[in-house]
Amino acid sequence: MFFLSDIPAQVDELLARQQQLGQKLLQGYQGPIQRQHFQQETPLYDTVDHHYLGRVAEGIVQISTKGADVLCFEAGDLFSLPRVFGLPHGDAIVQAEAEIELIHRDDFVEFIYGNLERQHHWSNYLLTTLAVYQRMLAYHHLKANVHAPKGFEHIHAGHVIIHEGAQADTVYQLMSGHADVTVQGVKVGEVLEGELFGAMAVFTGETRNATVTASIDCTLLSIPKERFVDLIRAKPETAITLIENMSRRIKALNAQILAQQPEKDAIPA
Repeated sequence: MFFLSDIPAQVDELLARQQQLGQKLLQGYQGPIQRQHFQQETPLYDTVDHHYLGRVAEGIVQISTKGADVLCFEAGDLFSLPRVFGLPHGDAIVQAEAEIELIHRDDFVEFIYGNLERQHHWSNYLLTTLAVYQRMLAYHHLKANVHAPKGFEHIHAGHVIIHEGAQADTVYQLMSGHADVTVQGVKVGEVLEGELFGAMAVFTGETRNATVTASIDCTLLSIPKERFVDLIRAKPETAITLIENMSRRIKALNAQILAQQPEKDAIPA
């Protein structure tokens, strides 16, 4: 089984455990199995009786809920367990052609509960599946709800926001206004509205390597170091914004350096 979204490392480990337990569940099963071939895009739950659970022999079965593609089952995976036990479930669609082994719910239950070891595997399988969904729910809840704290500051023109050489414990986002970046009194760049700044020293643990001064009245969002790290983990797109900002500043610095280089003497004819 694999999810159609990014997942935390702990879920990868749980999915591997779930797959191993799923394979153990039907070891030694000699009851009736219907093996059927399904074409691509077949809606399995419109085709297969709800009393039958499925095991993917070949191919991939995709599960969708409320129109959103959620996860896929691959070879060796059991699926449709919620459906056969009368619980809420999504839609199962065959991705490419698939071979599915269908096992009646009653035969499955009789086989599982006929042996203490299989009962143990079954309990572990259910608990592991529960842990997978709990981890995924917590992970995506964090992604959806981790926001930078609303530490807004209103800064007047001429106020120094970051001092060169100071310790770094805060990242800033310029919500409105404009700021100049200087090193030893020499202007080397600027901060534009919407940009994040002050993050490099936070990541490296070094002191601030430049001074940032408001050139006009500004509104800042202050993000403490600890919260900013959480924000990056929960919203990786924040890191992309940082990279874009840094790229623009590097380009501006290169242009400054080129502009300050003396022109080469003309080659005499």
